[in-house]
Amino acid sequence: MRRLLRHFFLEDERGALSPMFLALLLGLVLLTGLSLDMVRQEAARADLQNAMDRGVLAAADLEQTIDPETTVTDYVGTRLLSDEPVQLAVTSDQALNYRQVSASATYEQDTIFLNMWGDSSLPVVGSSAAMERRDDVEISLILDISGSMARERSSGTELSRLEVLKDAAKEFVSLVLVTGTTDTTSVSLVPYSGQVNAGVMYTYLRSSNKGAQYGKCIAFDDTDFTVSGFPEYRSRPQAQQFQNFRFEADYGHDAEWGWCPYNDQAVRPFLNRVGTLNAAIERFSGHDGTGSQIGMKWGLALLDPATQPWTKLMVDNGKVPEVFADRPALYNSENVLKVIVLMTDGNTRYQPQVKSEYYDSECERDILANLDGNTANFKKKISSNVNFEDCGGSSSVNVSTLQTSSARTTDENLRREQLRGLCDIARENDIVVFTIGFDISEGSNAYYDMQHCASSESQFYFVEGLQLSTAFTQIAATISKLKLVE
Repeated sequence: MRRLLRHFFLEDERGALSPMFLALLLGLVLLTGLSLDMVRQEAARADLQNAMDRGVLAAADLEQTIDPETTVTDYVGTRLLSDEPVQLAVTSDQALNYRQVSASATYEQDTIFLNMWGDSSLPVVGSSAAMERRDDVEISLILDISGSMARERSSGTELSRLEVLKDAAKEFVSLVLVTGTTDTTSVSLVPYSGQVNAGVMYTYLRSSNKGAQYGKCIAFDDTDFTVSGFPEYRSRPQAQQFQNFRFEADYGHDAEWGWCPYNDQAVRPFLNRVGTLNAAIERFSGHDGTGSQIGMKWGLALLDPATQPWTKLMVDNGKVPEVFADRPALYNSENVLKVIVLMTDGNTRYQPQVKSEYYDSECERDILANLDGNTANFKKKISSNVNFEDCGGSSSVNVSTLQTSSARTTDENLRREQLRGLCDIARENDIVVFTIGFDISEGSNAYYDMQHCASSESQFYFVEGLQLSTAFTQIAATISKLKLVE
């Protein structure tokens, strides 16, 4: 027996393990166990972090009625990988228009392999912070009400584009003006066709009140499109009122006469009442032309700080809520967000003009602004004559000679350049610009102009049909969404 034992355990070296190999093997087992325990620790940390992120976002919601500590604790309790008790610390800071919540948490996770080496647990640590801040928000909502909006059926629907727009725009207003935001968020509504009706601001811009009954639109100079603000007080004439393209109402569409929208479709600056804004949107009817550069001019100027003195006058006259007397705020003001939402269904068009000799008296302006009956052909833009005999002028003037001659393509290129230039000015002043190309053709002038004007690629919405509502909803969510700050 002694010989056998000596042979097998002392003399026979077959299958023997060297001391170095034994040490390496033990090290390999240790590293494998460490790796597995570390993987478990990282999975538990990610699980904890995910629960805390959701918890602080919910706790920071200004509409949240449950206290932050309870809210975060409840979310931490939804972890999937552990039910170990957590040491949780939650702090919060809150004022009228913001709430910030921070939280840190830790707990010990039992080890499997490291326990054999004396480490019975590993710490799992997480921290997170979130803030919802309802900063002062100034929104210019610029909406196309051109004739095609009244005429065309929206893609995939039996509704006109104008009908789809009304529903989508009203939904947008209802989303951005909710309880708690009405004192901090203003919406300036800017409907545009070939022109924009100045409404209550007509008094501040027009150089003469002659012909105001034909539409309170302002004729801007080309230089006005190189700056963000309005021109000087009472320095611009009233824009002409006429019908250039066919009159859509003659074909059964929801449209009204004229290049200048009627007074009930005028600019509505700095409002915060959903009912007031939605009633104005519901009154939209199609008008002649597509002056996107003029709509953009108005939207941008209503965000320009130089407009503030006129805002105070409108407050004094009861046209703007008193809470907005200091708007527009200075560019780059802390906690102020300026936003433009520009929507169109077509290319920016040229700006025709009636020759001055046929628009230099109230009599002539009255005739051109009220053509109907026997002169309905003028609305359809085909050959017809206009009688100015009662104005002491020619008894019969052919429509083709009424307007100034200009190269339409050249003029449209100029208007597109003006639009793009205003969009560039907006970006330079940190104004966030969202654009919507609604039922337009990919590759059209409108497509490229809206793409250029948007602050980023993701802020250009190329949509059709009922997708318009989705676009407005997403823009509203982007304006007011919660953000993780850590």
